[in-house]
This record gives sequence, structure tokens and C-alpha cells, in this order.
Amino acid sequence: GVLYDPAGIDREELLRLAKARQMVEHFARDRLGAEGFFVHIDDRDVKLPDGSSIESGLSFRNNFHLDARSSADLFVPCGGRPDAVHINNVKSLFHDDGSARFKIVVEGANLFFTQAARRQLESAGVVLYKDASANKGGVTSSSLEVLASLALSDEEHDANMCVKHEQRPDFYARYVDATVTRIVDNARAELDCIWREHERTGRARCELTDAVSVKINAINDQIQASSLWQNNKLLSHVLREAVPDVLLELVGLDTLLKRVPRSYLKAIFGAHLASRYVYSHGLAATEVEFLTFLQPYLAAGE
Repeated sequence: GVLYDPAGIDREELLRLAKARQMVEHFARDRLGAEGFFVHIDDRDVKLPDGSSIESGLSFRNNFHLDARSSADLFVPCGGRPDAVHINNVKSLFHDDGSARFKIVVEGANLFFTQAARRQLESAGVVLYKDASANKGGVTSSSLEVLASLALSDEEHDANMCVKHEQRPDFYARYVDATVTRIVDNARAELDCIWREHERTGRARCELTDAVSVKINAINDQIQASSLWQNNKLLSHVLREAVPDVLLELVGLDTLLKRVPRSYLKAIFGAHLASRYVYSHGLAATEVEFLTFLQPYLAAGE
């Protein structure tokens, strides 16, 4: 449904719902201001405090991001339908005076905006971070979950990654913490890279997300196709940097190298070097700069 309060939604009540894992329909109505309201998706013919009527709660929910009442410093869409905002309706995200209703947009939902709509918002001064940048944490967590499954034996996985009697194994808790730390570090590196490139070139951030991804993937492919992969000492050094310490402490690097398929190790090797290089040196970096970037890795692997 739609929970709205122009005076600000009660933070304590939101935290209560979050901790209890309850849906927004359980929000205590007495915590709403005089102009606040909640409209459930099943509601019909509802009259709002301002006197306006809502025929369908479902339709109201699906389109509330386009409603003039929907305005905030930060907009984080975390659901909805693909292309919910496109070039033909993006004008609804602007006030009558031409200013944007949202100052910052971070796309928690994939494909909520079309690229044309993103460009329109950015041209009006909105700071927008595209879904492909904002949601990379999901890719990181999934890949590290798979890595643990490949690196651990069945017995080790059962003992260290399976929650029994609502008790999380110590390794599980530490691995989750390590994964969250990696997600935060990668998110910061992605944001900083795009921010610097935007300041340097003036290009829209939504376009820079794509450009950064293309460059990382291209360098990753080149690294995997090169002889760098055959340098075992270099490979070991990169893996020690890329693989969470807690996993290496449990199984050891030698065991990990034996158990994890070479194709997966190769992907980790290439992706780690490529992403670290692009994040630190940007889109205009040259082949010579890559050699400079690689020197500490080569020296450590000797």
C-alpha cells in the first residue's frame, strides 16, 4: 500500500515494524499526522485527508511515485515494474516550477527507470546512481556464497554454513560479516570512481555506470587470456587479497586451489585485478598505467 505523512513518517514506528518483520499495513494509524494516511492495495473508494478520493488502492500504489505528493531528498525505489518511469512520464517527477521532486535517486530496484528518463533527471541536476551500480552487492554476496560452497567439503559446509536450532555457526557469522565488508568496500569504490569521472568529464552518471562496467569486463577478459594467470605466485597473492580471510583461515589457500574449479579461480583473478585497476585509475587510464598498477602485485608474488 501507500503510507504517507507530509510531516514525516514516525521513525520509531517504522523501526518497530522493521524489527518485527511486519508489513506496512501494521503501521499504527495513531502515529500519523493530521494529513497523513495509509491506503491498502485492496482499498476501494477511499477519501484522503485533503478531500481527494482514491478509486483503487492497487492503482494508487503502483503510480504513487508519479503523484505530486511524492517528494523527498532521497528516492530509493526498491520494487515496482520495469520501466515504471520512462521518457513520456518522467515529467511527473518535476514540480510546476521545473525543479525535480527528488534530489538524489539510488535505484534499489532493477529497471525502474529507462535510460532516457535517467538522462532527463540528471540533466536537471538530480544525482542518480543506476541499478547496475547500486545493486552490485547482490552479485558480490552470491559469488562469495558459491565460493564457500566450492571451497568447503560437504562435512565442512554442514558444520560451518548450516544454521541448526536457530544457532549460527561462528564461521557463518564471520563470513557474513566479511561479505558485508566486501560489499561496502566495492560500493564505495564504484561510487568514488563514477563520481570522479563525472567531475572530470561531465558525463551522466547513468552512462558512466555502463562505461565502467564495459571497461572492467574488457580488462578482465584480457587478463584471463594473458599469461599472467600462469604465474602461480601472482595468482596466490591475488587470491589472498580477493578471498575473505575467514575462508582462507578455515581451509587454507592450497586446499582452496585444489577444490575450486580453475575456471572459477581464473574469474576471481581477472575480475579482482580489473575492478581494482579501473576503480583506482579511472576510464582514461592507459596500458602503461596498468603496468604500474601491476608492479606491487608482481613484486609481492616473487
